Amino acid sequence: MFVLLVIFVWWFNNFTLTETNVCFTDEKINDIITIVQITDLHGAEFGKDNINLIRKIENQNPDLVFVTGDMYTNLSGNNGRETAINLLKSLGERFTVYYVNGEHDNDDTEFFNEIKASGVNILNYENEIITVKNTVLHLYGINNVYYTDTFDLHNAFVSDSNNYSILLAHSSNFKKFAEFGIDLTVCGDTHGGMFRMPLVGAVYDGNTLLPERYGTYIKGTYTLGDSNLFISSGLGNYPFPIRFCNRPEIAVIKLAPA
Repeated sequence: MFVLLVIFVWWFNNFTLTETNVCFTDEKINDIITIVQITDLHGAEFGKDNINLIRKIENQNPDLVFVTGDMYTNLSGNNGRETAINLLKSLGERFTVYYVNGEHDNDDTEFFNEIKASGVNILNYENEIITVKNTVLHLYGINNVYYTDTFDLHNAFVSDSNNYSILLAHSSNFKKFAEFGIDLTVCGDTHGGMFRMPLVGAVYDGNTLLPERYGTYIKGTYTLGDSNLFISSGLGNYPFPIRFCNRPEIAVIKLAPA
């Protein structure tokens, strides 16, 4: 019985979906806007052709879907690449989707072209002003897989204080994002630390034990001045399925008037 219990707990923590709900308010927002973020799929499947994941997103009736990279694992054979393409095509046909890549799905022109043909908007150092209901949003996207000491969003974009601004980035460089004046940054990459413990958070982030005790941004919502950061722990299990207290998630982000 104990072995079966351990197997069930492992399976439940690594292969069943949950959702995380957060809300951000601002005087520049005039409506309730629903955004679903998915990230770090690493080629995983939740039901045949990811139907369980798609249904979970559909249930939110999102105004926008943000995809923040590492949708497949770029190892020998490009593990999960077709799974990622099929999912993104399905989402592009159903919703307004914006995508930025991570380090695994980087520099794959064929991949980009396939998902773009299905209606997915790719924001690789591009920005777009859109209107959702009666709210104007200024979307920015970057495709950095690492950051140099000289990184500065001012080198690529003009900041916008008139409209609510959202930055899509695979990994965080929050201090620099806040200095630019982004209202909300949406990231992935960390997998939430994979293995988490109650009251402790992430046990190890690849470099440091208990990294959140040292102020490392791993999972959830953070604030610097007037700028907010949200990091989703994502969907996949790369490099190993060792999630604990950190199930695969879709993030449901609500924007609301102040």
